[in-house]
Amino acid sequence: MTTTTTIEPYRQPTVATSAPDLCRLRDQSTQRRTYGQLLAGFPVIESNFASRGTFTFALIPIDFADVRGDTNVMARVTDQMRLMSEWYDMVSEGRVKIEWRVHESWVRVPGQSTSYAMNRSRSDDNTLANAAFAAADSSFDFSGVRAVAFVLPAGQTFMSEGVQGFLHSEFGSAGGYATAEGRVYNYMIAGAYFDRQYKNYWSYWAHETGHMFPLPDLYDQNTQWWIGKQTEIPGGPFSGFDMMAAQDGPSRTLSTWLRFVMGWLADSQVFCKPLSELTEARVTLVPTDVRTSGVKTVVVPLSSSKLLVVESRRANTKFDCEGTGISTSTWRARNGVIVYTADMTLGHGEGFQALVAPASRGLQSLPTCSSPPQYDAILGVGDVVTSNGVRVRVLSSGLYDTVEITK
Repeated sequence: MTTTTTIEPYRQPTVATSAPDLCRLRDQSTQRRTYGQLLAGFPVIESNFASRGTFTFALIPIDFADVRGDTNVMARVTDQMRLMSEWYDMVSEGRVKIEWRVHESWVRVPGQSTSYAMNRSRSDDNTLANAAFAAADSSFDFSGVRAVAFVLPAGQTFMSEGVQGFLHSEFGSAGGYATAEGRVYNYMIAGAYFDRQYKNYWSYWAHETGHMFPLPDLYDQNTQWWIGKQTEIPGGPFSGFDMMAAQDGPSRTLSTWLRFVMGWLADSQVFCKPLSELTEARVTLVPTDVRTSGVKTVVVPLSSSKLLVVESRRANTKFDCEGTGISTSTWRARNGVIVYTADMTLGHGEGFQALVAPASRGLQSLPTCSSPPQYDAILGVGDVVTSNGVRVRVLSSGLYDTVEITK
């Protein structure tokens, strides 16, 4: 008896894509005009990290006279370094490689840990970082190092959330830190928050490293930091569907719009069709985190400052938080399509990417994720959404998702 296996074929779009440059909308946000540090649209910014290449990161454990380092520090961080490197390899499709240089013993920072106490995550208090660089400089080779992840002793409580510094922050404006081998302009220190269940060092590192490239925060800072400024969707309109929207969220990937801006998608992976040229198109989408040929995103410019994006998502057991591949009465399966708009007049921390979902959808909670409820925005076969005069319908879902897009 002969057994045959059917492999689902990838099908090309039913109409030709327009020129990709028509979809390279310019970042018109106040953030970009004022600071020029973090991007929401084109052109890419490469003043800190280039958009591709090999980057050397240092990992240095630091302890204190009153809070001494634990003997199992490398067991705590080895997998975390690997996951961080693998995540950037995935979202950049091999264009970014992160290599680690490790100081495997504890470096003693002078003074008591309490003198460095910090309750909230900050990017403007570099006291601990400067002391840590100074303590490590004589025993560590910083040549070629682009960023440092300092690791604190297990069980410490003086650092609640974390602190980080970048070339575009106060740390960088002060010249970074001048080691014996050269200046280092970026660092990260994860606090006790990341030792909790379902939290990870690697996702904190990946999010903060995103700002070095420089990717924006997709959450709405008003809802994060301003009392009384809560929105219907916790964290903002992109919910937890991106590493830059929620480092602890259910979907720890990177949206195709940000990949496109960074040059981490080839033009052949982008189906571009301005609204003025759209009639009807059927497009088969390769899931965002699958490295294979085919279209990964549909981009429809609606105007000179706004666009609609369609992409395919799949549960990613390596990177997503625990349990996001399950389907229960309270949690829709993670496989399907997301549709969102991107407003180029908004920028970093202003919620410029906004999910589009059927009107009947609300919020979902996943107990094993330990994160705020997420908008139920995944579209399955037969689901339809309309936004700004564009109708998106999911026709089929298997290895790929096929969508019909009409005006």
